[in-house]
Amino acid sequence: MEKLALNISPRIIFKGLLFTCFLTLILCLFFSLCLQYTPLSESMLPKGTSFIFFISMFLGATKTAYTAGNKGIVYSSSVSFAYLLLIILGGIFCLPTLFTFSLFLKKIFLTIICGILGGIIGIGLIPY
Repeated sequence: MEKLALNISPRIIFKGLLFTCFLTLILCLFFSLCLQYTPLSESMLPKGTSFIFFISMFLGATKTAYTAGNKGIVYSSSVSFAYLLLIILGGIFCLPTLFTFSLFLKKIFLTIICGILGGIIGIGLIPY
């Protein structure tokens, strides 16, 4: 596959995005089972979804930076912002009335944090 101007491989970013989406599905399934079969109330839903959003994005960004081997912050930020775009488009398509500016700012903040931390930790995991 072709490389972009910054010598970034889109294949690595796409694999990281797929890993992040798969992880989100697994965590959502686990969280929904916990809500169904434990005494947890549905008031935990906003906090749980934010936690799933953060953990999925963080682990996906970390794995992508580790896989890339260099330019960790660039790769992890690319995955984080691609995932954010995917989540925003899905949210606007499914429930446009629930999408607010404050929610958008919160997601942007989490995306920046995940991109930076995932890049630093992903590169830090590489044994030299």
